[in-house]
Amino acid sequence: MRNSYKLAATMSTAFLLTACGGNGDSSNSTSDDSAGSTSGEQVVNYTAPTELSTMDTALITDINSSNYLGHVIEGLLRIDEEGNPVPAIAADEGVISEDGLTYTYTLRDDAVWSNGDPVTANDFVYAMQKLVDPDTGASYSYLAETIENAPEIMAGEADVSELGVTANGDHEITFNLTQPTPYFEFLLAFTAFFPQNEAFVQEQGDNYGTSSEALLANGPFTLENWDGTGLTWDLVKNDDYYAADEVTLDAVNVQVVKETSTAVNLFEGGQADNAQLTGEIVKQFAEDENVVVQKKARTSYLEFNWDNDYLQNEKLREALGLVINTDDLVNTVLADGSTEIGGFLPADFVTDPSTGEDFTEEAGTFLSYDVERAQKLWDEAKIELGVDSISLSFVGDDDEKSKQISQYIQGQIQNNLPGISIELRNVPKKNRLALADSRDFDILLTGWGADFADAINFMDLLYSDSPYNEGGYANSDYDALIDQAKTTNANDDEKRWENLQQAHKVITDDFAFIPLCQEAETQLRNPAVEGILFNSVGVEFDLSRASVKK
Repeated sequence: MRNSYKLAATMSTAFLLTACGGNGDSSNSTSDDSAGSTSGEQVVNYTAPTELSTMDTALITDINSSNYLGHVIEGLLRIDEEGNPVPAIAADEGVISEDGLTYTYTLRDDAVWSNGDPVTANDFVYAMQKLVDPDTGASYSYLAETIENAPEIMAGEADVSELGVTANGDHEITFNLTQPTPYFEFLLAFTAFFPQNEAFVQEQGDNYGTSSEALLANGPFTLENWDGTGLTWDLVKNDDYYAADEVTLDAVNVQVVKETSTAVNLFEGGQADNAQLTGEIVKQFAEDENVVVQKKARTSYLEFNWDNDYLQNEKLREALGLVINTDDLVNTVLADGSTEIGGFLPADFVTDPSTGEDFTEEAGTFLSYDVERAQKLWDEAKIELGVDSISLSFVGDDDEKSKQISQYIQGQIQNNLPGISIELRNVPKKNRLALADSRDFDILLTGWGADFADAINFMDLLYSDSPYNEGGYANSDYDALIDQAKTTNANDDEKRWENLQQAHKVITDDFAFIPLCQEAETQLRNPAVEGILFNSVGVEFDLSRASVKK
């Protein structure tokens, strides 16, 4: 999130939160002071890297907000511990037609909203119509493009009522597609396809999803004490959840902590059950038995603003990529388990349907650290551009990891390419998303985590009309290959794979982006908190079946 082939690995596994002692050192002693409470309640104190942007399923775009929304609202399906979509609000696995064009599901009759209203098929119909309504401006609307009439609705050529999503009474819903979509079940487990209570949303108007009071839950927790901009919020057990007897935690108290040292201090002081580690602090805890590393199906990369005349120069774009030593970045600057990446997709994500070869192995690496070549290209670019120096704005988030990456890249470019000045603008995530949407940047530090298990989830990002193509990259050959993968060759795995590999070569030949790393996360975690699930696609972690060991 701002990810059909056989998955090389689901990377979905149960994990334990582990912790250090409360005496301020990095010894291997453990403490469960922060988990639970003196009243005997099951409470976890959790840290998050960034603020929540919105809780509106149609408008959400960032992974942190999606992670918490997934604890509050459930869709028809959810991702299980094996990485597979399984029934949630749906009562069973549903019926899929032989031609792959019709999906029909019966809803549970015991699912209710936190205001007591039953969850109905219309809640899904309404949410899907809102998603594709051009007045909504939903960035994820393109995911619905294979549903009947969705493209026409998104183009303003048809009414939302014509969308091929139909409620057959209160407890049955049908999706009619125009072409087979191998990953459609993954979409039904994704936050953008979650339901909304129409009456409540209409009552809230533009305020819907902007605070805990302006949100209804139908999932394992309700969202409490969030004012829309604050750095703290709570997940409170939803006693009306249909599987409430499977939810052990009474509450998860969350606070945003952007500085690693602060998170570690809270953790060691027994005030937090996890602490994300980066850089030098990772090295301090390298041998600690309480450290856990999660590899993610997520890439970090730099995006260019193609409205910038300088950045339209291919030699300049290549030079900028060649001076970034990604080995140094992942092993020295981050040192959090992140790994080098040679292209746009993460490793261990999708494989060739014929050979089983990983997409990244087949695509190869297109940029390698080479300062001498970069300087030669920069000299040639200066002549072509008619300049001796340029200044570029560099936009990224303001959490510690993003700042470390930003400062490292600034140094690499300015030290190795004299005449280029990099102006850093590290801002809160909500602001960064706004700057990206308005194309108010020259270079953007961004990333993408897999929403569903298919290569198209990444390749769609640089399609000329994609809402996530913030820089405005456009190549007609690339678009044509993506179109073929989605239409003509949608049912031919081998030809579709070839389309996507060819499309990947187009964007690497264009130096349309600069790959930085495949992200991982290193955390200190409290061993008293057990049973949290980690997923490689969609919502990254699931606390709904976790518990505190007393």
